Amino acid sequence: MTGLMKGFTPYGFSVVVKFGGSLMRDLAVCKAAVAELERISRSGHRILVVPGGGLPDKVIESVDATHRLAPSTAHHACALAQDQTGYLLADPAFSSEFVSCSTLGECRTLASQGKIPILLPSRILFAMDPVEWSWTITSDAVAAWIAWVTDTPRLAIFTNVDGVYRDAATDDPNALIQDIAAYELSLLGHTSIDACAAGFMAEKRIAGCVLNGSHPRRLADWLEGKSVTATNIRTSQKVEGFAAPCEISGAAS
Repeated sequence: MTGLMKGFTPYGFSVVVKFGGSLMRDLAVCKAAVAELERISRSGHRILVVPGGGLPDKVIESVDATHRLAPSTAHHACALAQDQTGYLLADPAFSSEFVSCSTLGECRTLASQGKIPILLPSRILFAMDPVEWSWTITSDAVAAWIAWVTDTPRLAIFTNVDGVYRDAATDDPNALIQDIAAYELSLLGHTSIDACAAGFMAEKRIAGCVLNGSHPRRLADWLEGKSVTATNIRTSQKVEGFAAPCEISGAAS
């Protein structure tokens, strides 16, 4: 843990929240989720928000579907889409306590002042180039990597469904996976969290949760150790022969 190393200042975040761009399809839901994160922050949790690509990302995907983009183009455009979502969430139209920032040092300072930093990740991603230029890498994996870099023990994925479902049966409550080890989750492929993120969480022992941002109070309950409607992602000992399904720099222990 970096906080125990002399000369290394801990970031001190208690949770990284990946704020799914899908929540911006309903702006009332989006504002309610932001308000709940502000309430949780005021209760003492230090939150770092990593935005999803949201609506701008969908435009890029649509263009790529008909006019195949070069990997470099898609990767860099999608990182900038995350920035755009971050700027929107930090606007006074949505929040009074979110502040957009492009460095982790700024994020740490803002959190110490009682604000909620929302990281605009493109600057860090372009400088460090930690992930594959591939559609299999999403903002989920970026958020997992940020949690590892900042030594944050927990990652919450805010999305528009209650969690991860067997066979993607999101209309069947009985198919909701309530608890799963990160490495087992990565073997399911792309679900409501991408397989690369789950694999990285398994490698780095990052606990997490996939939960519905339409019911944002579930996050506070999860942070307090209560049972919630969601998919809890457990850390566990690495299985022999297991390898993360995608490339994220630093993923190998």
